[in-house]
Amino acid sequence: MSRLKEIEQRMAVISTELDTEVVDLDVLETEVNELKEERKGILDAVEKRKSLINTVTSMEIEPTKTFDIEERKTMEKTYNAESVEYRNAFLKSLLGEEMNEVEKRAFTHTTANTEAVIPAELQNKIYSTMEEAHPLLRDVQVLRTGAVISIVKHTEIVAGDAKAVAEGAANDDEENTFVNVTLSGKDFSKHVDFSYRLGKMSIPAFEQYLVKEIADRIGAAMTREIVAQIKLDLAAGNKINATTPGTLALGDFLSALGTLKGAGRVNVYANNATFYGAIAGMEGVEGRLSFIPNYQEAISGQILGKGIKEEDALAEGEVLILDPSQFIFNVVQDIMIERDRDIKRHVHTISGFAIAGGTLTNDKAGALITVGVVTP
Repeated sequence: MSRLKEIEQRMAVISTELDTEVVDLDVLETEVNELKEERKGILDAVEKRKSLINTVTSMEIEPTKTFDIEERKTMEKTYNAESVEYRNAFLKSLLGEEMNEVEKRAFTHTTANTEAVIPAELQNKIYSTMEEAHPLLRDVQVLRTGAVISIVKHTEIVAGDAKAVAEGAANDDEENTFVNVTLSGKDFSKHVDFSYRLGKMSIPAFEQYLVKEIADRIGAAMTREIVAQIKLDLAAGNKINATTPGTLALGDFLSALGTLKGAGRVNVYANNATFYGAIAGMEGVEGRLSFIPNYQEAISGQILGKGIKEEDALAEGEVLILDPSQFIFNVVQDIMIERDRDIKRHVHTISGFAIAGGTLTNDKAGALITVGVVTP
């Protein structure tokens, strides 16, 4: 007997019981409500089953498609410089190690129409490591254009700058001086020699070793170039010497800030020796220290609200104040990595290479303080 029949029979019995006077109406009411809900659920399920059966029987079901080996080959994964398989294949190619079948396909597919390109993740790791070591490189505008570009620099307003004028009088026509600077870049390279035995290291260990070696040296060279170009581009009046050689005074710092024009948010850069030897102990009004340490943000501290960052590319005794957004550094050739092998000395040679160059677009966007040394 189905459950639906049982419910209907019980409802008939309850109907008979209600004709008698000795019944518990509350109990019967509860049971009737429960039976009604159960009956409704069963009927709903029956209707749903019928609907599904009608839907299925009315569909045109296509036969399942099967693939043979040749068809599967046409459905293989597409590989590029961002795929993990290519990154492993690239690193193995540098070590001269045998690739597995998947890595071979990834390497062949990615390099079919070009030379072996550096994997995107590896390249990003190198740039990230460079920027962590050199805050100046991280702060300036780095454009990875892959091409030679020209930058228009505004050097001065010859006439027509903003000024107070009489009512109804016109301001002088503005005359500006502009120069075009072509950023074709300079070559930066670093090579690493290591023995065949060292070349047996694991792929993750080799990647870490390669990133550090290439990033450390090329990053340092690029940042030194940025510093040299800033010194070259700064206006003569924005390069000052400390009043007392070997001592950085608050007055020197204020004088340097006073030379800035058209600068936005500026940072202060100095190497480790200058930071601890001249900046950290710089006294202000009434002998109080002008330097305020900061232990939370990615800076060493502040002077007059200007963040101070330690930059090893600056020489000892130099303090650079700069709006880094106004220095453009164009990467003409992104970092590329090549390999060679010396069978006489049994060493691998891995070479990193890049082309980049930059310019300061506003010669008053920074200032350089030369602290100098104490005269005996």
